[in-house]
Amino acid sequence: MKICYHCEICGADIDEIELAVVDEKKLGFDCLTGDERKAIISVDTLSDTMDVQSLCDACIKELGLDDVQDQATSFPVNGLNLLH
Repeated sequence: MKICYHCEICGADIDEIELAVVDEKKLGFDCLTGDERKAIISVDTLSDTMDVQSLCDACIKELGLDDVQDQATSFPVNGLNLLH
């Protein structure tokens, strides 16, 4: 499956990886609530693609979140706790 990461704020493509088997725990998705999962992950089974909304480094810096990045693995944006 191809996993494509996009910035929720600016829409930039962050990265893309191809995995034979998707392990949600290794990707950090296991800590998401059902609502968070629906908000940031979409899967297209026909194209075998998963799109994940995250934050790019530029937006993290612009939002002032780069200072707290080492202290937490998730942070609130628009009412959701997003992973980076």
